[in-house]
Amino acid sequence: MKQKLLLFLALFFGLIINAQTVAYDATFINFDNTDCIDLFILNAKVKGHQIDVKVSYHPSLADAQNNTNELTRLYSYTSNNETVFARVTNTLNGTYATSQITIALNAFTCCPPPPNGQYQFDFCDVDNDGVETAYLNDLYQTEGRIYNAMLCGLSDSELTVTYHLSYQDAVDDLNPINAVLTFSEDTHIYSKVNNTVNTEVNIFDYILNITTCTSADNDGDGIDDAREDANRNANYLDDDTDNDGLKNYEDDDDDGDGILTINEDYNNNGNPLDDDTNSNGIADFLEANVTLSHVSFKDLEIKIFPNPVHNILNIELNSIEDASVLVIDLNGRAVLNTKYASNSKSINVTKLEAGVYFLKLHANNRMTTKKFIKK
Repeated sequence: MKQKLLLFLALFFGLIINAQTVAYDATFINFDNTDCIDLFILNAKVKGHQIDVKVSYHPSLADAQNNTNELTRLYSYTSNNETVFARVTNTLNGTYATSQITIALNAFTCCPPPPNGQYQFDFCDVDNDGVETAYLNDLYQTEGRIYNAMLCGLSDSELTVTYHLSYQDAVDDLNPINAVLTFSEDTHIYSKVNNTVNTEVNIFDYILNITTCTSADNDGDGIDDAREDANRNANYLDDDTDNDGLKNYEDDDDDGDGILTINEDYNNNGNPLDDDTNSNGIADFLEANVTLSHVSFKDLEIKIFPNPVHNILNIELNSIEDASVLVIDLNGRAVLNTKYASNSKSINVTKLEAGVYFLKLHANNRMTTKKFIKK
C-alpha cells in the first residue's frame, strides 16, 4: 500500500511539474487593409492564462518548431488570410507548443468598413454618473489600432502622437488634448501620428462611446468587472496588473501585494477606486508597494452639493469647525487646496476644467473622500 501511495504521489507531482504547454490558434482581423500589424496584440489570445511562458512568431510551422527565423514585432504581410505560426515556450522546463495565426485582410465580407476609418471603443458607465475616462495612449492594446508601413521598423522615439477633437486641428497641429481624457458624451478623437524620420503623417479617427452595462463582480473584490479596466482602453479582458496569469476581473488581489483588493479601501467609503494614498494617480489596489492595510480611517459625515456643480460647491459637515480640503483630479494631481471653516462652508470650483474630481477632507485625524463632477 505504501509503495502504491509513493507511486501515485510521484506521478501526481510529475504531472504538475510537466504540465502541458498549450498554444491557441488566433486570427487578426485588419479592418483597414494596412500592411503592418503588431503581433504582440495576439499574445494574450495565443497563451491564454498560462504563466511562465513566452510567445514568438515564425513564418512556417518548421520555424516555429525549431525556434528559427523569428518575425519582428511590427510585421509586414503581403496577402489576405496570410498564415504565420506562434510558438509558446515554457520558461521553466523548455516545453513548447505551436499554433496557427491567420492575418485576415479585407475582413468586411458582410458589410462596408466603418466610414473614414473610424474605430469605436465602448466604455461602460458602471456607476451611472455619465462620465468616463479613457487613456488614449492605451487604445492600441485593442484591435482598433491601425498599423501600416510608416510604423514598421520604427522605434517609439521615431514617432510622435498627438490627439485632437477635430480633424482640422489634427491637420494644423492645433489644440492638442491630454492623453488622459474624461468625457461625458460620445466623443470623436483624431489621433495624429508623425513619422519623424521621413515626416509622413497619418490621422486616425476614434469614437469613444459611453454605454450602459450590467454590473458584475466576478472575483468579489469590490470592483465591478468593467471597472477592472486598469489601462482604460475599453477592454477589461486584457488587464493583468500583477502578471499572475489571472485577469484583474478574475483576481481578488490585483496588485499581488497579499492584501485583497476589497481591503485596500483605506478611506472606508466602500470604494477602492478612489484610494490613492501616495497621490501618484494609481489606485492603491493596483500598486503593490502600497500595503497600508493596517491603517483605518473613520469617515466624517459629509454632504456636498450641487453635484454636478458649475461654480460653487457647498459642503455640509456636522460638528466640525475647521478642516483642510484637497481637490484631486483623475491623474492624482492636487488642483485645489483650501480650508473649511464655520464661516466658509463652500469652495469655488469655477476655474476647474470640466471633469471628475475627488474632494478629500481631513479633520481631527479623520478623513473622507467624495467624488464630484465639474460641468
